[in-house]
Formats: sequence, C-alpha cells, structure tokens
Amino acid sequence: MGFKEAMLQRNQELIDQFNREEQRCHRLRCRKVKRRVRFPKLGALSHAMLDLLDELREKRRPAECVSRKQIGAANPPTTFK
Repeated sequence: MGFKEAMLQRNQELIDQFNREEQRCHRLRCRKVKRRVRFPKLGALSHAMLDLLDELREKRRPAECVSRKQIGAANPPTTFK
C-alpha cells in the first residue's frame, strides 16, 4: 500500500469516526427533547442527571463489529449432535 492509499484510508477512518460521533450526539439530543416533552415538570437537576446517565450509557454501548474476519476461520465450527 502506497503513501497515498494509506492517507486516503486514514481520512476515511476519521470521517467514519466523525459520523459515528454525530449519530451518537443526535441520539442523545432526541432523547433529551423527548424527555423534556414527556416530563415537563421534572426539575432541571433531574433532567441534567438523566442526560448524564444517557451519555454514560452511550459510552458503554457495545462496539459494532469492526472486522469481517472470523477468528479461527481455519477451524470451522463443530456441530454437536
């Protein structure tokens, strides 16, 4: 792989990372708006705490599959009978 291809690949990785972050922020904004519409009488502190919990939950979400490789592909899975 040449220098140009490596730079293009790195740029694509950065673009993908940015897009994932934008999707995460959009999900958080939607939850925040929906919660404030659904529970308008909830105090500002309660809303802030719930927003923080949403952010923590988003950070702990399981990562999507980052590789198409199968671990141990040389050894096919055995079937039990």
